[in-house]
Amino acid sequence: MLAETIFDAMDVNDRGSIHLAEIDSFNGSVFAGMDYDENRRISLDEFSQWDPGFQPIAEELGRGEAYVTAQKIMFAFWDRDGSGELNEAEMDYATRADFRRADANDDGLMTKDEFFEGYPVVIAMRATIRPDL
Repeated sequence: MLAETIFDAMDVNDRGSIHLAEIDSFNGSVFAGMDYDENRRISLDEFSQWDPGFQPIAEELGRGEAYVTAQKIMFAFWDRDGSGELNEAEMDYATRADFRRADANDDGLMTKDEFFEGYPVVIAMRATIRPDL
């Protein structure tokens, strides 16, 4: 249900699919929300503190440590220059690449099914929280 809520927040036009422009807009909001010290760079600590609701679920299921590990892995993938911080360009690149990876039919739109089955953040969180699925 949480992934569906996130999808709906991204789908600002309520079409049932997300366009890359919607990802870009959402990404800008997320970056600003993560940048607690407003220095235009996201540290691992800032990245780890920002959570759309997955952490309480992971902890409730006894998967809190796995969730923290998944966050570190995701951060490392997105930190393209290995600086230990994400800048806006790195985050933009990562979320656009994740969008393209999830857009299975390459039509420039990501449906809910594509989001649930192919968006790397959702896959990582699902595998972390419910490895039995």
